[in-house]
Amino acid sequence: MTLQELLANRPVIHMTGEGQPMDMGVPNEILELLDTHATPGSATLETGCGLSTIFFAAKGTRHLTVTPARREFEEVERYCHERGVSTSKVIFHEGPSERVLPTLETPPLDIVLIDGRHGFPAPMIDWFYTAGKLRVGGLMVVDDVWLWPCLVLKDVMSEQPEWEHVTDIAQRTSVFRKLKEGSEWLDWTAQPYVARSGYMRRVGDEYKFLPPAPPVDTSTPLSRALNHIRRGEVGALTKKVARRFRMTGG
Repeated sequence: MTLQELLANRPVIHMTGEGQPMDMGVPNEILELLDTHATPGSATLETGCGLSTIFFAAKGTRHLTVTPARREFEEVERYCHERGVSTSKVIFHEGPSERVLPTLETPPLDIVLIDGRHGFPAPMIDWFYTAGKLRVGGLMVVDDVWLWPCLVLKDVMSEQPEWEHVTDIAQRTSVFRKLKEGSEWLDWTAQPYVARSGYMRRVGDEYKFLPPAPPVDTSTPLSRALNHIRRGEVGALTKKVARRFRMTGG
C-alpha cells in the first residue's frame, strides 16, 4: 500500500466517549514528512495506535506501538489484513505507556511519535522514557500541541540545545531532531524554558527569587458598573455613581 492509497482511504480506528467512530489520526502532512524518513530498515515507536501504525506497517519498519486499547490493535490488524499489508514487523504492547515504557527494550530508534494519552503528565512521561531510546539524528514527533500538556513539552524542547525544532504542521504537530544525548536527565538549571519561568529565575549567572508582579487593573468604569449589575449589586453601584457626581461637582 502506498501512502497515497492510505490517505485516500483513511481508516476510522478510534471512538468517541459515546461510542461513535471518529478519525483521530495524525495529519496527512505528518505522514508525508515521515514518508521521506521511514524505511524498511528503520526502528520506530509510537504511543497510541491508529493511522500512523498502519503507515509504519506499510513502510515495513520495525515498529513498536504502546496503548492500553486492545480494540485499536484489532482494528489496525483488520484494516491491514483486508488490504494485504503485513503487520509481521509490528509489535503491539498492550498497557499504559507509563507502565510499559520504563522496562521496554528497543533498538536505537529512528522515529518516535508521541500520540497516546494527552492528559498531564502523560506526554512528558512518554518523552522521558523514549528520548534516551531515540538515536542522535532521529526524529521526535509530538502530536496535538494545541493541548496544554503537549504544548508545554514542545516549548521545553524548543529551547533545549539537545534538540532541533524541525517544523510545525497544521498548528497541531511539532517535529524535532535529536542533536545530543541526555536532555531528559537535566535539572532545571540546565533547562532554559524552566530557568526563565516561575518565581525562581536565572538572572545572569545567579538565580534569584522574583515574586510575581501584582495584576494590572485593566477594567473600565463601564465594565465595573456592568459587573455590579450582573451580581445584582444595584445599591453599591448607585452609591458609587453618587460619590462620583459629588467628586466631580456633577
